[in-house]
Amino acid sequence: MKISFKNVGGGAFVLLISGLICKCLGAFFRLPLTNMLGIEGIGVFQLVMSLYSFALVVTAGGVTASLSKLIGSARANGRMEKVGLYLKQALLVSVSIGLALGVLFLIFGRYIAIFQNISSSASYYLFALMLPLGAGLATLRGYFQGYENMLPTAISQVIEQVIRFSFGLLFAYYFSKFGLAQGVFGAFLGVLTSEAISLFFLIIFFTVKRRSKKEVYSRDFSRIVRKEFNNANFPLTFSASILPLVTAFESLIIIPRLMASGLTSSFATSLYGLQAGVVGAILHFPLIISMSITTAILPNLSYHISRGSGGRVIIEKGLKTLLYLILPTTFGMVAISKEVLDLFYTEITPFLLMIAFNLMLYGGFATIFTALMQYIIMILQANGQFNYILLITIIGGALRAVLSFTLSAVSSINIYAVLLGNIAMTAITCLLGLFRLKQISAFSLPVKDVVILLLGTFLMFITVYTFVNSSYFSPMVNIILGILLGVLVYGVLTISFLIKIVNRKKVKNVV
Repeated sequence: MKISFKNVGGGAFVLLISGLICKCLGAFFRLPLTNMLGIEGIGVFQLVMSLYSFALVVTAGGVTASLSKLIGSARANGRMEKVGLYLKQALLVSVSIGLALGVLFLIFGRYIAIFQNISSSASYYLFALMLPLGAGLATLRGYFQGYENMLPTAISQVIEQVIRFSFGLLFAYYFSKFGLAQGVFGAFLGVLTSEAISLFFLIIFFTVKRRSKKEVYSRDFSRIVRKEFNNANFPLTFSASILPLVTAFESLIIIPRLMASGLTSSFATSLYGLQAGVVGAILHFPLIISMSITTAILPNLSYHISRGSGGRVIIEKGLKTLLYLILPTTFGMVAISKEVLDLFYTEITPFLLMIAFNLMLYGGFATIFTALMQYIIMILQANGQFNYILLITIIGGALRAVLSFTLSAVSSINIYAVLLGNIAMTAITCLLGLFRLKQISAFSLPVKDVVILLLGTFLMFITVYTFVNSSYFSPMVNIILGILLGVLVYGVLTISFLIKIVNRKKVKNVV
């Protein structure tokens, strides 16, 4: 079978561009929001956001990947009559769960806010609308991705971020006049508005697409198709829920545990806001690369596996591309982080700035492991290993929860416990995932290539960090020139690896 990386590369490129735009808008959103609400205020925002992220994953965490994989397989087997039934089942399941969870937050939101020491529970009441909207977004994005059409997902993500940026800041500014928690409510009202408008766009796009395609679906396969979807969706949803669940658990216990280490409530909230709202937001930026590559590869890989091919060429080339891009991006951001934070975040004191850089450094390693974990899980998904994915994510999540809970109360560790737990979780999940992949899929990455990338990344980091923290020019000029110098150093040192990636020679048969 002839395998081409063209479709995967094109889809990944579209998602990468949209992801970069979205992350830039997200960073620009967090910057004025942090200055508007303060470090403590952004801590409150993250406390609420962590629970929303968990609830959204429970609602639709496995829907996008499930639809993408199942539709890809249906296309490969010529069973297009299943596609519409997959879509209906996905909407029924995800929207129903979203509505149910929304009602729970309406009932218990007040008590959650009291437990978290938040003065207003209004933000939690918005979940009743946000969760069903998020379910619709995830379902329609998965539908289009199953056809390897990443454009609707990309456009809807950009629309969502543009609206969130504009309306979120506008509402946050207005409501912050009435208090810090009210300002957070305004920011979430902007999130609600962005989801509604983005979903409206996808519905229009879907309606036009359906009119032109006029697919006909058989009812005979309804029960079988529902079972196929549920067998894929629920393990993926549960496994995708592990990380948000642990994050939500941390948001509930982190302030009391940090106070147990000797910190005041206000400073503990500020530290959590710094780690999750500032450092965490920045370090999510490189993960655009892994999310773009894995999202684009999943339906294509599922298609070829269903046609009898293991997809070795796709897996190896995707992995090489991921490592080549994410290593310098992550540690390049770490190298310039101290100067960037000092330049743009007026609320950060010199003491918090030092903590932020250390968090960035530890977080850089967690980001690399997270990207690898996402890629490994994607390959397992394409091979239908849904229950094994659930098992290894439970093990990793439990390890992180235990470490975060125990170490955060140690005075010499405190907030760093979150990152140490994250590193442990992603590392053990990667190892367990690789163990399984060795049994079901043949692919490799030469040690020589890994050494070249690691050496290039290390020397790039030293070069950029030294230049940016020098007194040659103004801070902004140092940052710009340091980035350009880092790109040059990394490019020269890894040129042999890059040549292998862009090599256009095709492998005719995939074993």
